Amino acid sequence: MIIAQSRSAKFAPRVEHRMALKIIKTTVFLAVLGFVLWALVGQFRKIDFTTIDFALGPVLISSAFLVGVCTVQMISYRSLLAAYAHAPPWRAMAAVAWIPPLGKYVPGKVGALLGAMYMLRRFAVPGGVAVSVVLVLDGLAVIAGLICGSPLLLSPQVQKVLPGAWIYCAIVVVGGIVCLHPAVFGRLVNFALKKLKRPPLPKMPDLAHYIVPVLCAFAQWLLAGFALWWMTRSVAEVSLQQIGLFISIAALAMTISYLALFAPGGIGVREAIYLGTLTAIPGIGPKAAIIVAMMRLMQTLIELALAGVGLLMLRQFDAPEVAEQQNA
Repeated sequence: MIIAQSRSAKFAPRVEHRMALKIIKTTVFLAVLGFVLWALVGQFRKIDFTTIDFALGPVLISSAFLVGVCTVQMISYRSLLAAYAHAPPWRAMAAVAWIPPLGKYVPGKVGALLGAMYMLRRFAVPGGVAVSVVLVLDGLAVIAGLICGSPLLLSPQVQKVLPGAWIYCAIVVVGGIVCLHPAVFGRLVNFALKKLKRPPLPKMPDLAHYIVPVLCAFAQWLLAGFALWWMTRSVAEVSLQQIGLFISIAALAMTISYLALFAPGGIGVREAIYLGTLTAIPGIGPKAAIIVAMMRLMQTLIELALAGVGLLMLRQFDAPEVAEQQNA
């Protein structure tokens, strides 16, 4: 009885701490979401919908680029798996890469990692390798996203508030490039694995397996920028010369929203960045509210559709047979 009471007293502070942290995360999330919804409603009220010429074609093209983002991520995923264990067949990768990401809508974003571990075990990939690969992919995407998003610091709006912003832009770019060096990046990943109480990486991938995920990390932001540009084209006139700006906006919005652990699926955070940056672009103004809403809607629908494709592939695939082939 005394031992049980002492154990319960020992773990009580941890439970209280987790509960307090959960309450704080929920409060912050609701506050951000409420602010964004209030801002969106305000922007919608400013729109004269009689002047809006909505075009369906650009929306479909934008959706194709969003599918491209998910496809590039799958290619990167498979390349790293080949470096650390073995690469499941492409049909299997559709399930491995497209089903677990739905877990990001779970607060804390742990659902995606757990889903990836479960899926990869079906194809004889050890849990430790699964965690390492997912962490490497996330790290590359975040660093590439910050590098691609850093040119926003050079915009006139930012420089008015933050003089000398080009210095910070240079720091982010140079620092990001340094972090992408295999030796540096390997240490960063091992540090994160240590915090997660996981074994360190046995090795860094060779150049052939490392360069593909790095290129894919930048390619996904390029595709995301084109998706945002085409979605904007559906309601407003923007020039191709502005594509660099849209790539920076998409990269920064999606990266920061991913890092916001309190926001499931980055809801609220991504919309806030989109709304703040797009509204400032001449010719868009209040129409940014339509773009923000459409981007979230289309991305969610695409993620659900691709997860459905992954499920179909999974049902047609004999995972035990794959494991047997890999062990042979």
